[in-house]
Amino acid sequence: MILPNPFPGVAVKPTVVTTTTTTTITTTIPSYKFKRAGTAGVLIGVVLDESGSMSGAQEATIAGFNEYVAGQKAAVTTAGAAFLTLNKFDAPSIKTVFADRPIAEVPLLDKISYRPNGGTNLLDAIGYTINQVNDALAKLNRDQRPGVIIVITTDGEENASTKFNAPGVIKAMVAAAEKADWSFIFMGANIDSFSVGSTFGMSALNTVNYSTSKMAGTYASLNSTTTRMRSAKMAGTSTADIYETSMFTSVEKDQMK
Repeated sequence: MILPNPFPGVAVKPTVVTTTTTTTITTTIPSYKFKRAGTAGVLIGVVLDESGSMSGAQEATIAGFNEYVAGQKAAVTTAGAAFLTLNKFDAPSIKTVFADRPIAEVPLLDKISYRPNGGTNLLDAIGYTINQVNDALAKLNRDQRPGVIIVITTDGEENASTKFNAPGVIKAMVAAAEKADWSFIFMGANIDSFSVGSTFGMSALNTVNYSTSKMAGTYASLNSTTTRMRSAKMAGTSTADIYETSMFTSVEKDQMK
């Protein structure tokens, strides 16, 4: 904008006033509401890292996961019915190996069904699994719904998600799921699990570090913790109380490091 000359007849260099407009971009986080979990057994949703960095721990992961499944099958007599969903992530893919499978019918992993490759689309895998479990609950009457435990394992930080990667989205989803009495376990290796987990809603109570060189101890500890959580959920214990009373013991944490 050029201002008028205040001295007619006198040559004056025009004064140019430049107006700068600042645009603020605001990211709106959607509001989430998920189906409330119940006590008709427990649905365990496993989000398993199959990215390339897990190649060195392929055999140990397969063996550990299979022992975990065996332990959960044996726990039916004390912790009630269980169902298992297994999602693997290796960017750009998220692969459902099986969903809502009765624990007695869960197949073992092998080098064909678990082949590390690709990047770490961790956030997309978590968001996908939450929606998948919610869809499963939505198909059931409330008194037929199982409790929910989501187990997340990764040996690296997020680097490849494209759908659920907006800041705060997964954190909002986890908070809404916990409000519906779902429970989460976050296990991280080669990262600061507590710092990474806190960015998407995990607390110190349900977060633990593990070592890929200690996969047998890691899955043994996960087995014990999951069994306690299953028993608590069958008894109607809230997620908040489960986090306070049924998570990893100091001995279990030690055998994961």
